[in-house]
Amino acid sequence: MPPALPPDFEKYTLQLFGEERFARYKGSFEEVRPVSIRLNPFKPGKKVVGEAVPWCDGGVWMSAREEFTLDPLLHAGCYYVQDAAGMFLDLILRQLVREPVTMLDLCAAPGGKATLARAALPDGSRLFCNEPDRQRMNILAENIIKQGHPDVVVTNNFARDFRRSGMLFDVILADVPCSGEGMFRRDENAIGEWSVGGVMRCAELQKTIVADIWPCLKPGGLLVYSTCTFNARENEENVRWIAQQLGAELVSIEIENDWGITKSLVSGFNQPVYRFIPGLTRSEGMFWAVMRKTGGETAKTKKLNSILRVVHDGRNIVQTADSKRPPHAVALLYNLPENRYPRTEITRETALDYLRREAIRLDSNVPRGFVIVCFEGHPLGFVKNLGTRANNLYPQAWRIRNK
Repeated sequence: MPPALPPDFEKYTLQLFGEERFARYKGSFEEVRPVSIRLNPFKPGKKVVGEAVPWCDGGVWMSAREEFTLDPLLHAGCYYVQDAAGMFLDLILRQLVREPVTMLDLCAAPGGKATLARAALPDGSRLFCNEPDRQRMNILAENIIKQGHPDVVVTNNFARDFRRSGMLFDVILADVPCSGEGMFRRDENAIGEWSVGGVMRCAELQKTIVADIWPCLKPGGLLVYSTCTFNARENEENVRWIAQQLGAELVSIEIENDWGITKSLVSGFNQPVYRFIPGLTRSEGMFWAVMRKTGGETAKTKKLNSILRVVHDGRNIVQTADSKRPPHAVALLYNLPENRYPRTEITRETALDYLRREAIRLDSNVPRGFVIVCFEGHPLGFVKNLGTRANNLYPQAWRIRNK
């Protein structure tokens, strides 16, 4: 039986969707939720049975759910479990970004769209991934490090800090905090937390976030605005506010009719915005809009970004790789030369012991010192081989607890 939805939400969303779309949306609560993953092109090797997500290179709807936590290839960064609606960013970037850029994912945790962006951006691009919440930032950093691309930076700041820093970006993704209506099917707690007042508060917060970061977008640069909610207050009305008050024009994306993505128009503008509705698309709910900056303030570039709290910089970690204890992130770089550290292949059972941070044994012919342990050729991290035993150096905070 589907959960009871808030009456105010039902009334408003019925008017927004229309009867047919709303009926299909409600019917989706009784359907099996699709499971999708996105393959990491920098670490190929994951074997998948399923159907390709048409708007994302490497996106796959799985034919059956796996126990992902117990798959060492997930922890090696070979793929990311991600809802198909979030993969729409791949299509946006591949259609509109053809040359190397500097991009900011402003509210990036847990890292699905950030890791996707790095895969979709042209070679030579640099991606900054930011998360203001310290705990969520740690999860973001873990997922970025596992992907293994060196041209990614993780920061822990607010939008206003970037404005003060004077940094400028060609592309900014603002996947802003929202009322979460698109997650009702996945998380019943989101239903209980929803309120009309919450929608209004989110809408104001979203405008504040975008206004704070707007000066950091270069003239002519792209703002990708997204939420995991349905209502127009947080979506179309905010897009109109951004365009009119800050100075932007909407940009359209080429899509196929049979994908089930719903287009709508923002009052006063001719280019569409895009809504993913469960029951129409094989995904959870989401909203996307793309805007090009035509006006508004631009930050003054400064020489030193000392204001920003940098948590991880893929370019810099290689420089510390010869220290007494190399950073774990070095082992996971997809382009680390194989002769930089000795490597040894381990079984699935040993790999899971390693990921649980338990003691493991290596073959007697493995060199002593820092060694990268691999599963199916993909690095999982370092051990320090002492001969009689190997010290497990997998990060304590990352260890898995599943048996």
